[in-house]
Amino acid sequence: MSDLSIIDWLLSSGNSIDTKEIPSLALWKHLFFQLTSNVQNTADMAIAGGFISDRPAYAFSAGYWSALYCLIPSLPGKTITAMCVTEKDGNHPKAIKSELSSKNQNGETIWLINGSKKFVTGANEAEVLLIAASAGTSESGQNKIRLIRVNNHIPGITIKPLKDLPFIPEISHGELEINNVQITESQILPGDGYANYIKPFRTLEDIHVTAAILGYLLRIAFLFNWPQSTKEQVLALLTGIKTIALSNPLQSVVHIILSGVSGMFSSFLNSIDLYWKLTDDKTRSQWERDKALLNIAGNAREKRLSTAWSQYES
Repeated sequence: MSDLSIIDWLLSSGNSIDTKEIPSLALWKHLFFQLTSNVQNTADMAIAGGFISDRPAYAFSAGYWSALYCLIPSLPGKTITAMCVTEKDGNHPKAIKSELSSKNQNGETIWLINGSKKFVTGANEAEVLLIAASAGTSESGQNKIRLIRVNNHIPGITIKPLKDLPFIPEISHGELEINNVQITESQILPGDGYANYIKPFRTLEDIHVTAAILGYLLRIAFLFNWPQSTKEQVLALLTGIKTIALSNPLQSVVHIILSGVSGMFSSFLNSIDLYWKLTDDKTRSQWERDKALLNIAGNAREKRLSTAWSQYES
């Protein structure tokens, strides 16, 4: 990518899109990391990744991985990472039963993780796992969550592939078993695992996946000659989502503005329904199948929005 702004790059690239099919996530990953290797802004990473995607599933991956890089900038480059939080009772702090424990061995502190995760996105492809585990309870009885970074292929990690979802089947999901996985203290990320990582990631994922899907839709608009006004609307939405991406995802105002942008995004999606008939059958069927991913976690977003507005109501 050139030193031009992402919007200039999108406009400059609109008439020279590579239309060859990208047959695998592995090949798309190579293209994505090659394109974004020098991109520092994670929203731009997501947008660019969406724009080079020939299907929504790859665009989702661009958003998901870019959100993780935004959350933890120290993650190794060109590496697929997966967040491992959800257990059988959910993903809130009380539901996390996986345990982080320590013992003294020959005068050294040995750290161990044990537990399981019910649903891990990108489990089969991930090279790095971010595992949420309980380090006991506080004096007030709250679960103390820590986030631990481990390599996927170390002893004690077992991944059981799950059946493909009814949408984005190109992205794997799996169950994770963690049996006496030994780690060093340096692999335990600093700070509260829930407040510093899990909670903000929910918002960062919304922001970056939206950015990536908009990048994908702009690609489709160029490829199939959608009206110029439609492309302008995508660019306007991208400018708004980029601004939000630069803000603290825990701020109440971010949730309020994000809800407004999401509402405009929903209206935009309704307005382009008639243009999908201009695309080929495969492109159209993939979108009809995969657009359901945009409705995931809608209830959780509504709760966050309600909480955000309550900060400004007397």
